This record gives sequence, C-alpha cells and structure tokens, in this order.
Amino acid sequence: MGEVQRHLTVRAPEFLRDRQGKVRLRGIRTLKSTSAAVAAYVVAMPLSDNDRPIIAPLTALLVVQLTLYDTLRSGLRRVISVVLGVLVAVAVSALVPLTWWSLGLVVAASLVLGRLMRLGKEILEVPISAMLVLAVAGSETVASGRVLETVVGALVGVAVNAVIAPPLYVRPASDAVQDLAKQAAEVLRRVSGEIRGEYTREQALGWLDAARNLGRDILRADRALAQAEESLRLNPRARTRRTAGRSLRSGLDALERASVSLRGVGRTLADRAGSQESETVYAEDVRVALSDLFANLAEAIEAYGALVGSEVVGPGPEDQALREALSRAWADRNRLFELLKHDDRLGSGGWAMHGALASHIDRMLRDIDSDARAELRDTWAHQRPPGLRPHPVQAVQAAARSRRKRRPPH
Repeated sequence: MGEVQRHLTVRAPEFLRDRQGKVRLRGIRTLKSTSAAVAAYVVAMPLSDNDRPIIAPLTALLVVQLTLYDTLRSGLRRVISVVLGVLVAVAVSALVPLTWWSLGLVVAASLVLGRLMRLGKEILEVPISAMLVLAVAGSETVASGRVLETVVGALVGVAVNAVIAPPLYVRPASDAVQDLAKQAAEVLRRVSGEIRGEYTREQALGWLDAARNLGRDILRADRALAQAEESLRLNPRARTRRTAGRSLRSGLDALERASVSLRGVGRTLADRAGSQESETVYAEDVRVALSDLFANLAEAIEAYGALVGSEVVGPGPEDQALREALSRAWADRNRLFELLKHDDRLGSGGWAMHGALASHIDRMLRDIDSDARAELRDTWAHQRPPGLRPHPVQAVQAAARSRRKRRPPH
C-alpha cells in the first residue's frame, strides 16, 4: 500500500516550493493587482460621468501593496493627495487664468500642502491632480470625476487586498532570525576549532571580523521582521499569530546582544595574543576549556534560533535542546573560570582580561537563557497586541534578572 501511495503521489514543481520544501502559491500579487484594476473599472463605470473611467483602475493598481496595512495607508494618502490637488486647481483657476506663473504657483502650493500633510511617496499626486484639472480649465465635472474615480479605485484596492489571501510575512522573518543564529553559531564553531592550538593574533582578529560581519545578517533579519510586523497589522489572518511579532522581535534583540558579546570575546582574545604577558595565549588547559565552551555555546545559540522559530511557525515552544546545550555551556564556563583563578594567571593585569572575557561569556549565556525566555512568553498572554515595531528588551532583561535572583551562584 505504501508503495502504491508513493507512486500515486504528485510532487509539486521545485519553483513552487520554498526553502523548507513546502508548497507556496506564486503570482498572488499579480492576481491581486489584475483583479483590483478590473473590479475598479467595473465599479466606476456606472458611477462616473466619464465613459472611460481609467483613473479608477490606475488608482487600484497603485494602491495594492505587499501588506493590507500598507495598502490601506497608500489608498488613504492617494485619496488625500487627489482631493488636495483638485482643490488647489479649482481655487487657482477661479481666480487667475492658466499662465506660466500660475502653473508654478499651483505646483509649489501643491507640494507644500503635500509635505504639511506628510503624504510621503504620494506627494507628487497632489500637483499631478492639480495640473490635470487645470488642463480642462478647472472644470468641476472633471474635478469631481477624478476624486470619485480615485476613491473608487482606492476602496476597491483595499477590498481586494483584504479578500484575496492577505499575506503574512512571518515565516521569512522567522527564517531570517534562525539564519542569524546559525551564522553566529558558525563563528563560535570556528573559534572553538582554532583556539585549541596556539592561535595567533591574526587568527583572533579574523574571529573578531567574522563576529562583526554578523551585523549584515542582523540588518537583513531586521528588514524581514519589519515587513512581518507590518503584515500583521489589521490582518484578519493575524488572529492565529498574536505573539509572532513579540517573539521574533525579542529573539532578534537577544541574538543581536549575543553578537555584541561575541565581538567582545574576539577583541579580548586578540588583545591577549598581542599583550606583553609571558602567556600571550592561554595555556592548553584553558584553551581546551574555551573550545568546549564555545562549541556548546554554538549549539545553544542555534537551538535558541530554532526555539524562536518553533514559537512562531511550529507546533509550540521546543526548548529542550536549548536547555541541554546551556547546561553543558554553564558547566564549561565554571570549569574555565576555575582555571583562570590560578595565582600565576592573575598577575600584571592578566586579571583584567580574564574579567572582560568572563563578562562577555556570562552576558551571552544570559541573553539566550531558556528560563528567561519562558517567563517572557508568559508575559505575552497578559499584554495587548503590539504596535508596528515592538521592542520588548526591557521585558527580556527583567525576566533574566528575575531568574538570576533565584539561580544559585556558579
């Protein structure tokens, strides 16, 4: 039976699959734009005095954006732009004839009004609408027709974008956050592999550069998350993803702070290799402890990214792998610190480098703490849905502080 099922299964083409192998429909935005333009034209036909109300489908085409919130915002701004432009044109044409200086006055006034109304990308619609009305000598029929068709096009565009699969860009944002965690883990694995030997200052500077390069992945994830947060606003499909924005934003914030600590580790190791100490790099016992710690930290950071993903697009939070990796990392951290406490490693300023290294490692461990993450999830159930760009950094820090108060000293 299984063999028959395997032969009868129809496999979707690769271009319809995303990076996880799941089928994703293509061409939704093309379908939306086409449907909105046609529907706007059909609706405007019996309402407009123009026998070819082409402004309505043009407006609908321009209004349809990636997200429902952006479509609504674009439609509202476009209607305001057209109304302002028409009012300016009608007022000027009633007072003076169309000349070069009156045209300049209309354009300047339209742009000033657009900036005062903060119309953004739609600001040019104000002088364009004004000039189109001036072209027919300020005809009230043309002016009212343009406003009507613009309103129809905007309303139809918003309606079509709400009805036809309003998109949620949560999965791409989740993938971006997980990719950031994997890249950070790769840097830690590189350090773990190379630090077992007597590393050079050039190697340590290479680790530092690799940690700094995580900034590009952070920016990429932040852009993806901004789009996801915007797609959640006013979207009826967001009811099933009420905490997605909080989860992704707090996860990205934690990984960003961990990357800062990782840069601090790289800088400290590079400074150690270039110092005047008799032990310019750590001895073999310390290097082995550092290697084990960084290896387990890599596993923990990757598991933290997977945990954030499971909160958003998975069946639920899955933090067992993170807890196990953190437990090993804390044990390695305690072993490392005992080695660094030896008297022969605390002289002539060596303690300062040990302290800097210890503080960076501790911050990294606490930024991805599984218990703090669990307490943070509990707070979301009692909060209102977030705005466009939530920043729950304070909640993460408060949860971590609460956990540290109960954690026995290591």
